Amino acid sequence: MDLQPPALVTAIANDCRARGGRALLVGGGVRDALLGRQVADWDLEVYGLSEDALREVLGRHGRVDLVGKSFGVFKLQRGPLVLDVSIPRRDSKVGAGHRGIAVQGDPEMDVVEAARRRDLTINAILVDPLTHEVIDPYHGAADVEARVLRAVDRTTFLEDPLRALRVVQFAARLDFDTAPDLIDLCREAALDELPAERISGEWQKLLLKGVRPSRGLEVARASGILARVFPTVVDDPDSDARLDRLVSVRNALEPEGRRLALMLAAWFDHTPAAGITAAMDRLWLHKWNGYALRDKVLAAVAHRDAPAATDTDLRRLAVRAEPALVLAIRDEPAALARATLLGVATDKAAPLLQGRHLGALGVKPGPAMGKLLDAVYEAQLDGLVTTPDEASLAAKRLLA
Repeated sequence: MDLQPPALVTAIANDCRARGGRALLVGGGVRDALLGRQVADWDLEVYGLSEDALREVLGRHGRVDLVGKSFGVFKLQRGPLVLDVSIPRRDSKVGAGHRGIAVQGDPEMDVVEAARRRDLTINAILVDPLTHEVIDPYHGAADVEARVLRAVDRTTFLEDPLRALRVVQFAARLDFDTAPDLIDLCREAALDELPAERISGEWQKLLLKGVRPSRGLEVARASGILARVFPTVVDDPDSDARLDRLVSVRNALEPEGRRLALMLAAWFDHTPAAGITAAMDRLWLHKWNGYALRDKVLAAVAHRDAPAATDTDLRRLAVRAEPALVLAIRDEPAALARATLLGVATDKAAPLLQGRHLGALGVKPGPAMGKLLDAVYEAQLDGLVTTPDEASLAAKRLLA
């Protein structure tokens, strides 16, 4: 394993050791290192130090924020680097849903017992950043090599129903197989207990980060998650290949809201508008950082079969939906390139004739001005008006 943690991680591990504790790398960073991927997240679990002692150690290295008051989870930031640092914790089911899990930090917990609370074996591998010792009590490294998702423990897995959705998005993001008994566990998860924002977070990872979304949808389908969580979505397995194809297109789009709109519209391709609205309510999705996500998705699905053979077609499509979404889903790169050249790939053409132009011609605001603006804009969409001067001339003709 080529694991080379930042100097900050090594410094914290040394300070913990000097105080009688032990800091271990755990989670997605270790998994990604085993996969030969660039590690983006450096998570540390610290054994043998109390919460107060750990806070004191971390305070020497950067700004520290406590994000898990009852179980000692800290975020340490120094420059652009942000570390998640925690003490081991015990989980116990005390109520329904994701929030019905009582968590208590326990710095004296055994490493094997602490790893048992994790969801998947591939996420339960620990590495000592000072000695590079690998601690793998549940054989996660073998599952990484075999590219398979497997639960660490059947009982602890089912305590948190959100884990079923995590399996779905991990299957898509890692392009891993899913062990049959894990699919059975997902089928038993109490999904009705999950709030919309938690479902939305995992589904966004599937659609925005999945390298092979079809893997996740296959798991969701086989485990009954699709039917239980999104009963209004028409499940079309043919859309799986479309979503996989769109991954490279998705990654080139900006902003992120447009990337999500592309994948949602492709997934909803055969779903009626009312079903799409209900599913997006379930996902708690409306706007996305100012991008009109819901409206864009509904428009792309409604106009997915709109003609796009001519420049006029493309300009008229842009009035109703984003050609960048519609044409990517339809796999029409030539038409999309033409829409981009026309400047209408992501928005309709700006009107060449404005009310102020008509005001200069003596036309007063009102219904008559509106009709005149609409008529000239129709001519612009048809390619009969291409410059502001031509637009003014067309208006004068209509006035005459």
